[in-house]
Amino acid sequence: MTVELYVVLSNKSGRQNLGTYLRTASAFGTTQVVVVGAERFGTHGAHRAQKYVDVVNFYDFAEAREYLKARRCTIFGLSKQPTGSIGAHVMPYEGTSAFVVDNEFPGLSEEQRAICDHFVHVPFHGEQTQASSGLVLDTTVVTAITLHHFTTLAQFPVRAMETTSTQGKFVLDAYPAFDPADNKRGEEKAAMREAKRANAGDGLSEGDGLGGMFA
Repeated sequence: MTVELYVVLSNKSGRQNLGTYLRTASAFGTTQVVVVGAERFGTHGAHRAQKYVDVVNFYDFAEAREYLKARRCTIFGLSKQPTGSIGAHVMPYEGTSAFVVDNEFPGLSEEQRAICDHFVHVPFHGEQTQASSGLVLDTTVVTAITLHHFTTLAQFPVRAMETTSTQGKFVLDAYPAFDPADNKRGEEKAAMREAKRANAGDGLSEGDGLGGMFA
């Protein structure tokens, strides 16, 4: 059975730049990036990687969990603390997995934590001082380290590198073909929008940054 990898990002504010996360996801052969919240987001720093990774959008994390569980995903939350989590390098990953990233706010929200089966963290090594004990790694770095451990254990193929005038870059997949006659994803999104319009009275307002999302 083919092992798949999913990355779950938050865009509740509708103002997130997901470029570096999309590039990281592409580098590690992510099957799909799941964006929760607004469909529009920035791609600065992606270096065109956003064109080579599949992105699916959901309104809330509960919907995202249902989608991922239908694909038999074990869902891991990326934690900043070792308490209640296992080191990303020693977690015995098995099968298709999804990783929930706290890209929008420091630390996973309660809504994000609620969809996770397990939590992993990237441990620091060496002597800690009072000054260094409060330091944390950039979330993109934590994501990359975690995906490296997972894809190594799952034996994902290693991407080739190509020489550039600076430091080189990994080789992207072939540009995905799109057949307008088979636009199932578009039909699914349209159906989701209609469902949200029908339930517009369930608390979605213009003031929360998502009210115009389905207009």
